[in-house]
Amino acid sequence: MMVRAMDRRRLAPERRQAERAPLVAAVEHRVGGELQLALAQDVGENGIKLKRVAGRTYLPRTPVMMAFELPDGGELVRVRGAIVFERAEGNYQSTGVRFEDLSPLDHARIVRFIARHRRGL
Repeated sequence: MMVRAMDRRRLAPERRQAERAPLVAAVEHRVGGELQLALAQDVGENGIKLKRVAGRTYLPRTPVMMAFELPDGGELVRVRGAIVFERAEGNYQSTGVRFEDLSPLDHARIVRFIARHRRGL
C-alpha cells in the first residue's frame, strides 16, 4: 500500500516507536563547520528534538555533531546524528535529530533518564 506525503505527516506520532521524555538542556551542535547552540525539548533513546533560533534550515539527513548534558551528573553526551525534520515555530525552528552513533554507555544513560521520568522521579 502506498502512503501519500500528507498521510505520512498525519501518521508521524504513530511512527515514533521509542518513548521520549522532556529535557531542558543546552545543546551545542555543529553542522558542517558551523557551530550553533540550541535548546533540547525532549529526548528519546533514538533521537532528540531541538528548539533553535529561526534562520538557516537544513535538509533531512544532514549530518550533525552534538553535545548535551543529562541531569545525571555524568559526562556530556557526544553523538553524531542526522536531521530528520525542521519546522518553523514563530521565531524558532523545531529540529528533530536521529542519533546515528550513540555510545552504549550514553544510550543506557538516556534509557535510565526516560525510565525515571516515566516513574515521576
